[in-house]
Amino acid sequence: MKKLLSLTLAMLMLLSGVALAEFDATIPTDQTTEVVFWHSFTGEDETKLLEQIAAFEEAYPYIAVEPQYIGGYNEIHTELASANVAEVGVPALCVINVPRLTSYAEDNVVEDLNPYIEAFADEINFDDFYEGMTSAMNNNGMQTALPFGQSGQIFYYNKTLLNELGLTFPERLEDMDAFLKAVTEATGKPALEVHGTDNAYFYCMFCNLGAYMIDEETNTTGLASETALELIQRIRGWVDAGYVKWVDTDVGNTLMLDFTSGATASVLYTSSLYGSYKAKAEAGENGTPFEVGIANQPMGITNYQFVAGATLIIPSCDCNTQAQKNAAFLLASYLTAPAQQIDWATTSSYYVTRKSASTDPAYAEAYAALLEELPETAVIDLEVYVTKTKHPLFDRCGDIFENYMSEIMNNGMDPQEGWEMMCEEINDTLADI
Repeated sequence: MKKLLSLTLAMLMLLSGVALAEFDATIPTDQTTEVVFWHSFTGEDETKLLEQIAAFEEAYPYIAVEPQYIGGYNEIHTELASANVAEVGVPALCVINVPRLTSYAEDNVVEDLNPYIEAFADEINFDDFYEGMTSAMNNNGMQTALPFGQSGQIFYYNKTLLNELGLTFPERLEDMDAFLKAVTEATGKPALEVHGTDNAYFYCMFCNLGAYMIDEETNTTGLASETALELIQRIRGWVDAGYVKWVDTDVGNTLMLDFTSGATASVLYTSSLYGSYKAKAEAGENGTPFEVGIANQPMGITNYQFVAGATLIIPSCDCNTQAQKNAAFLLASYLTAPAQQIDWATTSSYYVTRKSASTDPAYAEAYAALLEELPETAVIDLEVYVTKTKHPLFDRCGDIFENYMSEIMNNGMDPQEGWEMMCEEINDTLADI
């Protein structure tokens, strides 16, 4: 009798678990479901986004979207935190940048999108996204976000100048020395300017030589290696020789002005500004007109680049109904579909997040139009994009890395001494866990 009772209880618990696990994917079609969408886009990007939202509403007349520009990523993060605390005014769909996702997942402030992906499989076609992008947005099996406005760390170079000099931008890190020297000797100006206040840009070079900021197995810094020290000394040598300018003040304006005016032959910066760089350079807005080229990170052991930029999340707050969250996912599916992504990329210079956009004949005409507008898009290898280490102290360690690199490159700190102090401080920080 006791055994029968135990089996009955176990069966009831199992059935209860199944019931709890069921996902309600309903969106009423006989009434309007309202979706508030927080975003960070302005100018032409916002205009294009609103245009696509209007097309979505036409396709789904029972869903009304209220897009709201909140500000940059930091402003959205702050406003979202406040709304979550108040449990009111939380959007059904929200843009946020990649580095925030790990903490959002750990704090359970976002929906796990896996049930949505399964329920709306035809609408999302999830496997069509580049794997490196979706992996960057997955935390211990929880799909935290969808790729939308992704970008990366690329080199812009003066293609006209390099053609005149008979040079090509290096594809291997070992060839950088000769390239930088040749360009500087020919022009009398720095061959490269580097964004020095965000480790995402220069960190790629370290990673591609196997020197990672955090070794997760030992919870110590992988920068404490001869490889990392040698690269720091090498970059400092470039700076001292005048080949490289390490930019750590007014970075965005400095890089844009120096590049488009011809004060440098190349810059290491975000891919999302390709349209702006191309337009200003070709118009000769700050100097002699020239053609802009794009290069991926040069190969070391690997040639990885990191997924960055804007993702789409569905906040988990109960102040939005399940129907509103479902409608939000449907909107996200629409905005990230291949046709919309091609259209969005043509305006915004963000990457097209869908593999089929460049391979499916259905999108051939639209993709050709994108390449006509932004031809160097074809150079970018989205298969080498990966996620940064998802460590809770990554950003704090990154700040330390950035600060010491600026001291070494711009303020005369001895490279070995700075490297030793940096590694010690990062390890002390990691010991907090």
